[in-house]
Amino acid sequence: MADNQTFDASQVSIRPLDEVDALELRDFLVAAQKDFWGDRDLSHDHDPYWFRQFAASGLVARFRNEIVGYLLGVIPLEGPAYVHLVAARKDFRHRGIGRRLYLEFIKMAREKGAAEVQATADQDNSEAISFHSSMGFEGELIADYGGPDSPRVFFSRFLNGD
Repeated sequence: MADNQTFDASQVSIRPLDEVDALELRDFLVAAQKDFWGDRDLSHDHDPYWFRQFAASGLVARFRNEIVGYLLGVIPLEGPAYVHLVAARKDFRHRGIGRRLYLEFIKMAREKGAAEVQATADQDNSEAISFHSSMGFEGELIADYGGPDSPRVFFSRFLNGD
């Protein structure tokens, strides 16, 4: 966000990913990944199928028409919904973008009959662990969840009664 802009949360819109050209959005996000992920190279986590097959479950956050956040996830007909990635652009962090994306995803999951939302994070990603805990997720460290010698914190939030 330019220094001369003031942030007004009411000007942030959250829309389904499939309202835009999904593959064009993927190309944009991969090219702009430093703006969202800093030095972490997560281009391998932006496989085209997240933007083709699962676009109806993904979300895009815009501020004054600029893409400032996104969520890639899936809400199957049966079983738990799953958040693959959520990101806010560096200059929009700590402004509630990730929280709003998650809340909208949880709402969609509930409306489609999901009883649970799941996500994972690297064990040393304290920001992600703290964020999920603040959103009511329970976390458990599972060895080899991401493959051999790749532990993950597995998060789960049941939607019944909340």
